[in-house]
Amino acid sequence: MRRARATIFTLRRSLCCHFTIISYLCGSMRDIILLIFALCATIVARADGHGFNLIVVGDPQPQTEEQLSRLEQDIIPKIGQIVEHYKTTGYPTAILLTGDVVWDTMAFLPRVKSAFEELGVEVYAVIGNHDHNRAIEHNESLAEREFKETFGTKQQSFTMGDTRFILADNILFDTYSEYSIGISDTELEWITSEIEQCPDNQRIAICMHAPASDLRTGKPLSYAKPLIRSSRRHKLHFITGHCHRHNTVEINRHTIEHSVAQVNGNLWFAPLCADGTPQGVLCIEERDGEWRWHHQTLDTKRYMPLVVYKEGEVDGHEEEIVVKVIGWDKRWRIEWVENNENRGTMKQIKIVDPSYLRYVNEEADYNDVIMQRLRRSARPAKHYFRCRRTTENSQISIIATDRFGREYRVDL
Repeated sequence: MRRARATIFTLRRSLCCHFTIISYLCGSMRDIILLIFALCATIVARADGHGFNLIVVGDPQPQTEEQLSRLEQDIIPKIGQIVEHYKTTGYPTAILLTGDVVWDTMAFLPRVKSAFEELGVEVYAVIGNHDHNRAIEHNESLAEREFKETFGTKQQSFTMGDTRFILADNILFDTYSEYSIGISDTELEWITSEIEQCPDNQRIAICMHAPASDLRTGKPLSYAKPLIRSSRRHKLHFITGHCHRHNTVEINRHTIEHSVAQVNGNLWFAPLCADGTPQGVLCIEERDGEWRWHHQTLDTKRYMPLVVYKEGEVDGHEEEIVVKVIGWDKRWRIEWVENNENRGTMKQIKIVDPSYLRYVNEEADYNDVIMQRLRRSARPAKHYFRCRRTTENSQISIIATDRFGREYRVDL
């Protein structure tokens, strides 16, 4: 906020220095004065209004020096472009890492944190199963020592805008291969205490590594039910990772879970996640108490959630146009227009991502273990839609409207 006000002061001083020139050009000193005060008032309103920008980074998870270098030299600089854009809004900006900050490589933790901090905003992280020292067994406190030395206590809370963020641990670690998803009694008591201190009108965001719900059915997992009950007087959002797929799940009328896809694609071995989500981050923006969000692909500055496959490009749908909607949830509306005639909503289908399959079958060249992992990850997802032309070579437009009323269009 101090930086925003300093910018306003500099703007006012600059405008005053050029006052004589502007007056000469416009011919009306009164009009110039009104223009200056209107411009300054607009900037003050934007900077002082409640809100924030949160960039959620799913499971960075570098395992090798080569992967860490790609994170430092390619992925984080691209996230930095998003940070720089958000800095111009006048709202506070922060980065949240959804756990699995590293892939069992404890020595990488300080480097990952330092690389993100160089972007010049606050960086928060929750602990994932791969952030525990796999050499330690039956001693959770010791296994998470390196993570806590890097990021501080696992239990953190902070406020941005009108939202209270609670960073929690839902990995019950015993050994590397034997861990479960849940929270301890101590963790539950602490989270409940944090929620009880929040005013009834304050939104709560509980950030953890593993999901709070069954992402296929939307039903909360047993450990999450007490958290939902404790938050019944609030709008509640869970922000999680772990699954390496994008999912927005409405658990009930006041509870939403955001499961964030892996930022680097599928475990560094594919340029997109197995559900077709491209390398990117979840951007959550709060403006005057209201949230909106979208998946921001790293290789494009312009947000465009539609990927269109023409006839013949998708196995099993050779005679149809298929559209992938990145970041889709049940509140979206996907329509198509043919020769300027609205044909209504497109038919939803559940398929394995065509781009992911093409990469695995035609481009990937790894050892058998990795190739088996890539193929095993290829499971059908629901963010695909199809339509079929009624006349050959007709003009087609795909129009997608998200839950916030934002409209996206592709013309074929």
